[in-house]
Parts: sequence; C-alpha cells; structure tokens
Amino acid sequence: MKAVEPEEKTDLASWLKMVGQLRHAPEWPADELPIEMKQTHISVLLLSRNYVIKLKKPVDFGFLDYTTLKKRLRACEDEIRLNRRLCPDTYLGLGACVEVDGQIRFSGRRGKIVDYCVWMKRLPEEGMLDRMVANNTVTETIIDRVAARLCEFHRTAGRGDEIAKWGSLAEIRHNWEENFTQTAPFIGRTISDSAYEAIRSWVNEWFETRAELFDRRAREGRIVDGHGDVRCESVCVKDDVICIYDCIEFNDRFRCGDVASEAAFLAMDLDARGRPDLGYFFTEAYRRRTEDRDFFTLLPFYRCYRAYVRGKALSFRLNEPEFSEEERRIAATRAGNFFDLARRYATRLRKPTVIAVGGLSGTGKTALARAIAGELGLRVVSTDVVRQSLFGEAKQPAPYGEGAYGAEADCLTYRTMIERGRELLGEDRGVILDATFLRDEDRIVAREMTMAAGAQWRLIECRLPPELVHKRLEERVAKKEGVSDANWEIYLRQREESAPLCDESGGNGLALDTSGSLPATVRAVTGWLRQRETEPRSSP
Repeated sequence: MKAVEPEEKTDLASWLKMVGQLRHAPEWPADELPIEMKQTHISVLLLSRNYVIKLKKPVDFGFLDYTTLKKRLRACEDEIRLNRRLCPDTYLGLGACVEVDGQIRFSGRRGKIVDYCVWMKRLPEEGMLDRMVANNTVTETIIDRVAARLCEFHRTAGRGDEIAKWGSLAEIRHNWEENFTQTAPFIGRTISDSAYEAIRSWVNEWFETRAELFDRRAREGRIVDGHGDVRCESVCVKDDVICIYDCIEFNDRFRCGDVASEAAFLAMDLDARGRPDLGYFFTEAYRRRTEDRDFFTLLPFYRCYRAYVRGKALSFRLNEPEFSEEERRIAATRAGNFFDLARRYATRLRKPTVIAVGGLSGTGKTALARAIAGELGLRVVSTDVVRQSLFGEAKQPAPYGEGAYGAEADCLTYRTMIERGRELLGEDRGVILDATFLRDEDRIVAREMTMAAGAQWRLIECRLPPELVHKRLEERVAKKEGVSDANWEIYLRQREESAPLCDESGGNGLALDTSGSLPATVRAVTGWLRQRETEPRSSP
C-alpha cells in the first residue's frame, strides 16, 4: 500500500502576507472600501462596509489545529453549519482564496486555491451587546430577550451520549486540571500564587462534595451541543432579532457542555464589563424559563470557570510575537482582572447569612443587591417583585401610602418577602432581601427570622445625594425599566418621615454611598461582608 503523504503545513508569516493582499483584491466593489483588517489569536477578519470575511490562522494551540489547508477548510465548513443555528441569515457561505497570475483573489475560474474563508454579513456595530453595555444603552428588556433566545436554543440543541460525556465529572475535572497546568507559568505575571491556590482548593472541594450533581446533570439532559463562547461581543441585537454568533467550531469539548455553564459565561462577562446587576438579572431571566432546579447552585462554579478561562486565554497573548508590547501589557491587565473575578466567585461566605439591602427609593438598592448576589452565589428577594406577584395589575403608581403601597399591603409584602427569604436561606445558606426597610417593625421581623435560622444578619443602607436620586428616577422612567413605582415625590416623603437605618460605626450595618461605580461599590460591600466573618460574632 502506498504511504499517504502528510499535507504540507502553512507558514504563518507567509500566510499573513497573503491575507494582507486580500484587502486589495479586485472583487471588492468601490463602495465597500476601505477594507479593515483585525486579528485575534486564531483568526483574521477583513471588514468591508457590509461584509466580513473570516480566515483561520495556520496555528496549532493543542486545543485547535489549523496548520493545513484541509483542516482550515473543515473548520470553515463547521463554523458555517454550527453558527447558522443561532444566526441563520448572517453566515452566507464558504469562499475560496485563489492565486491567479501571482495575485491573491476571492474568485476565478482558474488558479490555485491557497485558502478558504467564511463569508458573513456585517452586523451593525450599534447593536453589539458589548458596545451597548459600554454606551449604557442596554436595557433589562434587551437582556431578557437575549435570555429567551439562549434558553430556546438550549431547548432544541443537540443531546445524546456522545454530547453528555463532555459534562461528566471526569471531563470537567480534566478541563480544570488543564487550566491549572496551562496557567502555572503565569503565576506572578497575571495571577497571584494565593489566588491560584485558593481557586484550585475551592474547585477540588466541589469535586469532592458535588460528584452526584454533575452526574445528575448528564442524566437529565442538561448537557447540550451549545455555543461555547457566549460573551457580550458575540451577541447582536438587530431589529427584532437576537443573533448570537461566532460559536466554537474547533473543539467539541469546548462547545458542548452544561447549559448552566453557557448561561454563566454571559453573566460573568456582564460582571466583568461593569454591569454585575445585569449579569444577575440575566440569570434570573434565563432560570424563569426553565425547570432547572440546580441552575443557581451551579452558577458560582461555572462563573468561576468561565472567568478563569478568559484569564488564561488573555495570558497566552504574553507569549505571542504578533502582538505588540502595548497589546501584551493590556492583555496582562485584563487577564489579571479576570483571575481576580474568578477568585471572588470562589470566595463565598462561609456562614449562613441574611443580607438586607435597604434605603430610600432611587438610591441603587436593586442594582447593588443583584450585583452582590452574582458575586456571592446567592439569590435576591425583592419587595417590588413580591408586590407585583401579590397584587398584579393593582400594583401601579399611586399616592404615597395608598393602594398596593398602603399599610396593610406593605405588611403582607414584607411578610411574604421574608418567608421566601427563609426558604432560600435553607437552600443556599444565604439570601439577599431588597427593600427600603424604612419601618423598624420590618427590620425586626427580618432579624427574628435570621436569628431563628441561626444565620448572620447584615444590613446595607444605600445612600445617595438627592440630586443623583432625582436623575436616576428620571432615567428609570425614560427607559421604562424595572418594576418599581417609586418617583421623586415618594422619595421626598420617605426622606421626610424616616431615619437612617444604620450608622457608619460598624457592627452588623454598613451605610454606603452609592454614587460611585457599581463594581467599586460591590467590592466594598463584599469585602466588608467577608471581613465581618473573621470578626467576633455580634448579635443581630
């Protein structure tokens, strides 16, 4: 039998020169010029006014291998097939790059095929979720639509024994051990030794205590052929369509996994982009559409995993010569931030805790409560949501102290919130209560529930200058966001009739100015909560 000759591997430097010529290929119409060229560690993108051409770099990182023409062809075909599941109209098809008379072109009846590419429609920049987050134009309604799209995709995604194996305990352990091995050279560069060891210890504890949980996920069909890389920059809101593109085609192990892991990726990315409140909101919006009882239990683990992988991927850039010193410096900083986020996910409160987030309307209670919940792996019970469930259409803007906000309705709302909080405290060893807590009796009942459960009581009071409260309330009305009915007049009545909830002297209460950035405020709160656990216990 004649031996099969191995296919020749492509030289990266020569390949990059060839791709550069494609920017000037004669097929580009004049109204599509100029052509912008962008690079990632595995791809090159050529962007015209209306189209994107994506080529696979001839690289081999172990987890992917694009070093030969045949392998790049297969990768392009897989990318088109897999991405059409979530973006059917965006991925136009396969293209060939040919050499004709010494010139590199996209077409031609004659000529040597030198590479393959993916042709795509260019999605609108203003619809990219990462851009919307940066510009503060994203809304809860948009996040809810993204959650609905991803949930529906997961409902119909491929399942089966060959896919389920990627969510097994053995495979998840392998993924983590690979992470730790590959990031060890970056200790002291992008991740500290203490963070590395703390995360590794926490992950190993999960494997020792939650083996049955991972096995059950596979049996229940929670492991799917998913997207694998659901980040804000992979989501586009185009008119009435949510397009989630650029899935992982090069490695089934990275694309197939637990639906909770995939949802955790976008939640983590929103956290990392300074919107941890939306990260938590997204997880609630996703969970509301499923019957997944373990979803919130798994989120801290998979949030940590996704943040760690992002830190690892950015660390790799420090060793890649095509990136400049400035690009490597930026990558190192970003990698460090992701590793720090992973460490915070892995540093949960050790003792059962009830965290009450209170204060006057418009001071940022809900955003803070959600952000804390996302980092600490807890859930939020809000009086706004409880009131909505109790009174339905009767819950609407009303004069101060009337309607669904009257004294009797208020008492029922707080009792119901506290009872639901008691249930979550039993499930999660912690809960966050989001309410004004302006009345002494409401705080007393909540503290009594905490003491009866043998938990710690913590009260966070949100404070904000009146002019900023007025601005936030106006923005809330303009965006039609949330379920709160509070307005400026209600805020003024609350301020007139109530006293501060706690002083700044310490104890079990923390008064907090929420005028700063939400990420900085969250770090201050979670740092205080963790510090209080190391201090002598005081009574609620």
